[in-house]
Amino acid sequence: MTNDDEILAILGDEYSRKILSILAKNELNALEISTKLDIPASTTYRKIKNLETLVLIKKTKVIRTLEGLDESYYKSLVSGIEVKFRDGEMSCKIEKFTMDEKIQRLWEKFSEK
Repeated sequence: MTNDDEILAILGDEYSRKILSILAKNELNALEISTKLDIPASTTYRKIKNLETLVLIKKTKVIRTLEGLDESYYKSLVSGIEVKFRDGEMSCKIEKFTMDEKIQRLWEKFSEK
């Protein structure tokens, strides 16, 4: 399976699209994602792994809970995905956040507090 095929498969999956969408706006852990989307945690972890493998999202931090468990938080790396069909071929162009946009998002996060 080519990278474009994998991207199209992700975009064809409702929950992967929703996870990508909410992580574009919020930094969340898997249980928060699971709760927001009302899907099983196991499904959420599987979708997160697929999105991470394609470098569409990334782990931003790991927090140790009071119970001694590690809780990972995720954020989208994608600002846009363009799908094209030309001459019988499908292709995907992924636009990732630039450094300026990352700095802006970080500044907005600090200014909320």
